[in-house]
Amino acid sequence: MTDGERLSRRSLLAGAAVAACVTPARADDKVSKEEAKYQAMPKGQQRCGICLQFQPPNQCRIVQGPVVPTGWCQFFAARENAH
Repeated sequence: MTDGERLSRRSLLAGAAVAACVTPARADDKVSKEEAKYQAMPKGQQRCGICLQFQPPNQCRIVQGPVVPTGWCQFFAARENAH
């Protein structure tokens, strides 16, 4: 193996970090609705439909199972320019 073919430790770790960020969460990696304090109603202006974690039409990157766009949980994080 030549020096050009070898991966540096830094390259390997950087690649693993990128893969972890773009790999979708598996259902067993998610928290239950109870742990997330999920509710099917919004909390003021905060709602799943404008959250960074929401994946239309009814999934969340953090919470297990289907969620509604008008729902809310303790992990709410508004998208930029959310209304």
